[in-house]
Amino acid sequence: MAYRLSLRKKQLLVAIHVLSVMAWFGGTCCMLLLGWYMKSAENGEQLFYTLSSMHIVDETLLKYPALAALISGVLLSVWTNWGLTKYYWVLIKLILTVGIILFAIFFVSRWFSFLLSAAEQWGYAAFRRDAFQSVWMSNMLGGAVNLAALLLMTLITYFKPFGKIKGRGRKEPKGNRRTG
Repeated sequence: MAYRLSLRKKQLLVAIHVLSVMAWFGGTCCMLLLGWYMKSAENGEQLFYTLSSMHIVDETLLKYPALAALISGVLLSVWTNWGLTKYYWVLIKLILTVGIILFAIFFVSRWFSFLLSAAEQWGYAAFRRDAFQSVWMSNMLGGAVNLAALLLMTLITYFKPFGKIKGRGRKEPKGNRRTG
């Protein structure tokens, strides 16, 4: 028999999961707002300061909460009756969470590093470069996709659509199986 959480431990793990998702959601909103605010920068210092603030949000309200949400979600799935692969809604949330995290690691972090180094190197002139504008737009679209995925995962959590994954339920004893 697999390990099952006591009610108090389950409540604590759910609280950790919800708080980490809230921080991740709030950090994503902050990044989008700061990214939009960056468009109104009037000088190089303001541009760099805004990007530096975005870096702090990225480090504190995106990376660690996303990881905490992934770990706590996996633990909740494994240590409760939901399981990781029994229900479509759990599997969809797992795939979206891992996908968003990998997208951030392989794309968004590079884009953000480019924006920071360009603002540091060229100041306000960086904002007028096509490459800077293109990467800024990619970052904004990535943030919007992240936010949409988080909203979708929240809806999926409450509505639990699509039911059980076929073949993942309880297996019938050999004597009860129907034959063709």
